[in-house]
Amino acid sequence: MRKKSLLGLLIVMVFMFACVPGLAAPTQDVELIVQATLQALTLQALEGTPAAQTTPPAESPASQTGSISGKLSYPSSGIPPLLVVAFNINSSDYYWIQTAQDQSTYQMDGLPPGTYHVVAYALPDGKLAGRYDQFYVCGLAQGCNDDNWVDVQVQAGVVTPNVDPGNWYGGPEFYPPMPSYEAGKPSGSGIYSAPMPALGSISGSLSYPSSFIPALVVVAYEAKGPGYYYVLTNENDSTYQIDNLPPGDYYVVAYVNGGGFQGGYSQAVPCGLSVECTDNSLIPVSVVGGQVTTGINPQDWYAPEGSFPAYPLP
Repeated sequence: MRKKSLLGLLIVMVFMFACVPGLAAPTQDVELIVQATLQALTLQALEGTPAAQTTPPAESPASQTGSISGKLSYPSSGIPPLLVVAFNINSSDYYWIQTAQDQSTYQMDGLPPGTYHVVAYALPDGKLAGRYDQFYVCGLAQGCNDDNWVDVQVQAGVVTPNVDPGNWYGGPEFYPPMPSYEAGKPSGSGIYSAPMPALGSISGSLSYPSSFIPALVVVAYEAKGPGYYYVLTNENDSTYQIDNLPPGDYYVVAYVNGGGFQGGYSQAVPCGLSVECTDNSLIPVSVVGGQVTTGINPQDWYAPEGSFPAYPLP
């Protein structure tokens, strides 16, 4: 209403100047007045514009998340319905999609940026699963011996391709149990509460190239990691057992307590430790949850120096 009143007043003033004798102004002066007034009204309108109208639009949710995609497979003539799950390795969050019978590709959207491990579970029970790991990337061939996970990096606004959960040949100890999901719902997310894995043990006989067996430190080294577990024995103990070992492969070495002389469970032990037994490479020992792996005797005290890891304790 204010703008209309000012414009009306301008028009009245123009007509008054035009009609009063001796006060008529040249036409170009009237036009200048009109232009100046319109410019003033325009400036007033711009100054009154709310700040919210000039604020850029908020970023869309899709630009704040990323996606992964890949091919699907199954060790059979067809591909059953699958639950493809991306586990965030830095939290307990997981995200999933369901696929249809014989679906050969997938794409999972809405993933927050981060690092993920990807598993495909055969529905309905998830007792058989394929994962995306180094063994699959290698080609699932006989010479492929690295079965570690492949860390999948997700970036905002980007689709990470070729994430194929195709290694269906590892046992259930190689992947988490299938998490909960809503049957019939195409996708979703949740918080994963992983059950504690059943732990196993290693046991065996001890010896020493002397008339007695000193106090020993028997160590089980992770075959595919930096971790190790150990047990201390007393003088003349002839057996040992290391408990609470996560399932996996280990190398076993016995050390004189405090460091120094060392004996390993190497190929020379089952060979008989005779002079003909020259293979001193350590034997990987498989540990299964809930079981004791027996007969692991770290008795190769005759290996050349440097054959076994150095004494690990301070």
